[in-house]
Amino acid sequence: MIKAVLFDFDETLQDRTLAFEHYMDAYFKKYLPDLDEKELEKRKEDMRVTGKGGYVNRVNWCNELIDMWDWKDAPPAEVLADDYDLTFGNFNVIFPNSVPLLKELRNRGYITGVITNGPANLQGHKLEMSGLMPYLDTVVISGAVGVHKPDPELFRYTADKLGLKCEECVYVGDHPINDIKGALDAGMRAIRMNFGWFENQMLDDSIPTITDIIDVLKYLE
Repeated sequence: MIKAVLFDFDETLQDRTLAFEHYMDAYFKKYLPDLDEKELEKRKEDMRVTGKGGYVNRVNWCNELIDMWDWKDAPPAEVLADDYDLTFGNFNVIFPNSVPLLKELRNRGYITGVITNGPANLQGHKLEMSGLMPYLDTVVISGAVGVHKPDPELFRYTADKLGLKCEECVYVGDHPINDIKGALDAGMRAIRMNFGWFENQMLDDSIPTITDIIDVLKYLE
């Protein structure tokens, strides 16, 4: 019997792709405000491609951009990386159905929560700014625990924290390895959110797949 429905955050409860667009607008206004429209769009595309949906070492990524743009007066890569970690949460774009879904899950008696990879300051700030916290029973951030998805131990840790067995939990996420394989290896059921950087990649017919988060409800009956 399923007692808890747990979620990834980026590209699952929030449209991280669109949030990144808003982050870039602020980034260029702050650091490179005088670019013409053509150069601005080129550099945004550079950030999209090299940023790989957030699956990069941020200091290395910032150094890559500095070199790519021959950015002579750039702040240190560490400063740019810290800027990302400390401010990205200001640009959250929560999917329209995330709050209605969490409310309905609560109404049906399910425990709800988030298991997310990333630094505690980055993911914690995102979640604090998301408006979702009143509808979540637990939040587990890999950077705070020291264990990262797809390690099944992070999923087991969360289930144990809730006083549940993994078999009593469903996990919803977009990443085919970090989210889906990690949850399955821990003994949880999994639902794939087909969105974002990994859209249409490594889909598995045996795993329920959704494109709107509200459709989680279809797989709990």
